[in-house]
Amino acid sequence: MGEVGDILETCMLLDQRLADTDDSKNRVDVILEHISLAENKLKVKCPQFRADLEWMNVSRPLTLEQLKGKVVVLDFFTYCCINCLHVLPDLAALEEEFTIQDGVLVIGVHSAKFENEKISSNILSAILRYNIDHPVMNDNEATLWSELMIQCWPTFVVLSPNGNILQFYVGEGHRERLIEFVRTCVIFFNEKSLLSSHDIPLQLEKHKRDNTPLKFPGKVSFSENTIVISDTGHNRVLVLSKEGIVQHCIGGKERGFKDGNFSECRFDSPQGIAVQENLIYVADTENHAIRMIDIQKQEVTTIAGTGKQGNDKAGGNFGTEQELSSPWDIVIGPSPDGQMESVLYIAMAGTHQIWAYFLLDVKWYHGKDYKQGSCVRFAGSGNEENRNNNYPEKAAFAQPSGLTLRHTEQGSFLYVADSESSTIRSVALKDGAVKHVVGGERDPMNLFAYGDKDGKGIDAKLQHPLGVAMVTSSNSLLVADSYNHKLKLVDIGSKQCTTLWGVDREVTLNEPGGVCVDNKKDVAYIADTNNHCIRILNIQDTVITQLPVIFQNNTVDSLTIRLTDILKPGKEPEKYEVINVVPGSEVKVNLMLKLPDKSCVNNEAPSKWTAVIQDDAGSEIFSQTGAIVESSPQGLFSWRLPASSQSKVSVYLKAKVFYCDESKACRMKEKVYLQELNVDNVDAKSEVLFDFSC
Repeated sequence: MGEVGDILETCMLLDQRLADTDDSKNRVDVILEHISLAENKLKVKCPQFRADLEWMNVSRPLTLEQLKGKVVVLDFFTYCCINCLHVLPDLAALEEEFTIQDGVLVIGVHSAKFENEKISSNILSAILRYNIDHPVMNDNEATLWSELMIQCWPTFVVLSPNGNILQFYVGEGHRERLIEFVRTCVIFFNEKSLLSSHDIPLQLEKHKRDNTPLKFPGKVSFSENTIVISDTGHNRVLVLSKEGIVQHCIGGKERGFKDGNFSECRFDSPQGIAVQENLIYVADTENHAIRMIDIQKQEVTTIAGTGKQGNDKAGGNFGTEQELSSPWDIVIGPSPDGQMESVLYIAMAGTHQIWAYFLLDVKWYHGKDYKQGSCVRFAGSGNEENRNNNYPEKAAFAQPSGLTLRHTEQGSFLYVADSESSTIRSVALKDGAVKHVVGGERDPMNLFAYGDKDGKGIDAKLQHPLGVAMVTSSNSLLVADSYNHKLKLVDIGSKQCTTLWGVDREVTLNEPGGVCVDNKKDVAYIADTNNHCIRILNIQDTVITQLPVIFQNNTVDSLTIRLTDILKPGKEPEKYEVINVVPGSEVKVNLMLKLPDKSCVNNEAPSKWTAVIQDDAGSEIFSQTGAIVESSPQGLFSWRLPASSQSKVSVYLKAKVFYCDESKACRMKEKVYLQELNVDNVDAKSEVLFDFSC
C-alpha cells in the first residue's frame, strides 16, 4: 500500500500526459489507466475523519464507511479566500451533472487560515452566505490537511468508492479537468458495479434560518437623504430613507445577471456601492461586473464586466468588453490631474489589484489618455503579496476589499483595506505610490501576520479587515476589523491604531464587512454582516444603534415577514386593551422580560421577536424581527404612523425566549400578542409595552 507522496507523484505524471493530448478518447484512456493504477496498485487510503470534528449541512457526522460506493471530491477551503470562492461555481457545475444518487459527493473540508475561521458558527455563516449545499467538516486543527499533505487553498482531492486517493487539483481554474476526471471515474466504477445510490443524511443549514429584512449585508453607503445597502445575501440593493423606510428594492432574492427595471434586474452577491447624485454604482461581485443604477429612470445597466470571471491583469478595454474578477468595493474619486469625480476606483479582489473605470475622458499616468467607459489596472502586479512600492504596477495587494478617499492640499489618497495581508495601505493618486499604514509585517510574502493589537504602524495587528472609511473631524480612518469583530480608529498622521468598538460592549459586531462615514454629522454606518443588520455609530459619543429596515406596502420585498409566520392555527394571540395614538406620531414598541428568580437568558440559543403591523383593511404595512436580550425593558423598534393613517392599526408580536432556570435546565417559552391602536388624539400614548412572563 502506497503513501500520499506516491500518489502525488503519480498525479503529476497524469497531468503531464494530459497536457500533451487534446484528443478526447486518448484523454479518457489515459485517465482510466491512471484510475486503475491508483485503485488497484497504489491503494493510498484517505485517513479516517476525526470523530470529534463538527459537521454542517448534515444531520450527523460522516465517516469513510458511510461514503463507501461514492466518488468523493474533498474541497479543502478557507472561507476568507477569494480563490476558494472562485471554485464554488465549479463544484456547483459538478453537482449539477452528478447527484448523490449517481454516486458522486462533494465534501467541504474547512481548514482555517485565520483564528476567527476556526469557529464553527463563523463557518456556518459563510456556508449560508455563499450558498454551499454540500456537507462541510470543520478541520479546525488542519489534521486532514496535514495528513493529505495539502499545501494551499483551494485544493480538491478525489477519492474512489473504496476510499483510495485518485487525484489532486491545486488552485482554481480546473473545472473542465475536474468534471472530465469525475465523469471518467463514474464510467470506470460503474463497469465494476462499485457505485452506490444510497443517500447521505443531508440537512441544509439554510432551511433552518429565519427570515430577516437583510441577509449578510456587505457594504453600505449614503447620500444627503438616503442610505444605500448592498443586501448581499438577498442579491439586491436597497435604497432607504435616513429613518429606515425602504424607497427602492432593486433586484430580487434569486441570483442572476440581468439588466432592466428594478423588479426585472438581477445581481449576484453585490458588495461595494458608490453614490453620485441619482446614480448608484455597484460592485456586483459574483457576476464579476460593475452595474449602474439610475434612480430617476429606475433602470439597471452593466457598465463593465462580461458576467464571467476573467484573468486579465492589465485591462484597457471598454465597458462590457473588459473582463473583471470579483470586484469587492468601489469609490468615486479624482484623476491624477485633479479632475474630480472622474474615476471609479475598484478593489479587484480576484486579481489582487486596484482598477479604474473612467466616468469621463481623463489624462492618466505616463501621458496616457483614456476615454469614458474604458477600464484599466491602476495598481498591483496581480501577485498576492503585501508589497509596497513607489511604482504602482510593481506594488502588490492581497485581496483588497475596502476603499476610501482622503483629499488634502498635497493631493488625494486612496486607502485600501487589504484583507488577506491584514493591513491598511495607501495609494497616492498623483503618482500611484503604494505605502503601508498599519498592520501586517515587512516581509511582503508573509500573509499570516495578523492579530488583534492596538499600536503604531507595523506594531498594530488586524485580522482580515474588509472596510475602511475616512473620518475628517479627527483626520483618521475608521476600519472594520472584520475577523476581530471590532471597529478601529487609525490616526493618519501618527499611524496609531486604537480600538473604538470592541467585543466587550453592549452590542457585539459579527464580521462587519463595510463602513461609511457621514462627516457632516460625524456618524458612521456599519454593515454588521453576520448579524444581518446596519448599525449607526455616533463617533464622538461612541453610541451604537440599529437602523430599522421598514418595507412599506407599496415597496416590493420578496422576503417580508407575513402574519402567517406569527399566528398559529387555532391559537389566539394574547390581547391588550386598545390604546390611542396620535396620527403621524412615532410609536415605540418595548418588551418587558420577566424570568423566574435566578434564571437568565440562554445566549447560546436564538431568542427572538417578530413583529407585523396591519392597517384597518388587514394589509401588512410593517414587519421586522430581532434578537431578545437580557435587558428589560428592551426597546424593540420604533414605527411612525403615516399622517393620513387608518382609524385602527394592529400590532402583532411573537416572542420566543430560551432561558436557563436555577437548576441549569434550558427551557423555551413562546407568546404571541396583539395590541390594537386607535388613531386618535384623545388620551394618546407614544409607547407600547408587551409583558413577557415565564
